[in-house]
Amino acid sequence: MNRVKFLRDDTYVFLKSLNLNLAIKVFGLLEILDELGVHLGPPKLKKITKEIYELRIVGKTSVRILCSFVGSEMYILHAFIKKSQKIPRKELETAVHRLRYLP
Repeated sequence: MNRVKFLRDDTYVFLKSLNLNLAIKVFGLLEILDELGVHLGPPKLKKITKEIYELRIVGKTSVRILCSFVGSEMYILHAFIKKSQKIPRKELETAVHRLRYLP
């Protein structure tokens, strides 16, 4: 992954801590995101605000990764296990807060 950057180490650690099969799915999709960028498109990549996209990993456990694009770089802002239909406000606020720290 050359263009995908983790803004914070805790997000990377969280994704690595997922069970092996789920972690393989997550990092495989991040590799595809690295190649295709914003062109990955729905249903895997969905724009949720002007600057934030949601990368969707669906399965027995659903993981959501909130990211942003700056030039050719993609920054992973936040990740969480999705338990409800809508993105929890706290999770989105975390991503919006981290946007301020993008280079």
